[in-house]
Amino acid sequence: MTHPGDGVEPLLGARALGDAPDRLALAAGPHQIVSGWATVELDRAEEEVAGLLGLDEPVRASAVDDDRVLGARCRLLQAGTTSVLLMEPSTEGRLAAALARRGEGFTVRYLLVDGGAPERARRAGFMLTSAGRGPFGGERLVVDGPRSGPFLVLAGLD
Repeated sequence: MTHPGDGVEPLLGARALGDAPDRLALAAGPHQIVSGWATVELDRAEEEVAGLLGLDEPVRASAVDDDRVLGARCRLLQAGTTSVLLMEPSTEGRLAAALARRGEGFTVRYLLVDGGAPERARRAGFMLTSAGRGPFGGERLVVDGPRSGPFLVLAGLD
């Protein structure tokens, strides 16, 4: 059974990705998956998403680095082993396009992986951006999906 924040929430517009999330996870072998919630206002979303987590444990919010690939300011919510990344557009980039097209909600899936994951993903047929920086360190966006999301990101590549 899954619950909000366990990394496998349905992504807004997921149908456009087909079986890519499962194939990417199989190829990349993530040690953790963190879902990203797109919003137009971090403070309001922090309260709303913390309520959605529905956990008995206190929810902690912490500032993390911006996601430069998606064009977002980020804040990490954590409760026990559950993590959700809140994301607010900082540019007129990919995250802003996703919000305009799909509205607020789970729009990004970060697969926290080892350094060999990009090559394994390429061998499995995925196209990736060049290396960028994000809230979990080095990252590469899978560019096989629509420009307005949802998005799959290999992260933690430092």
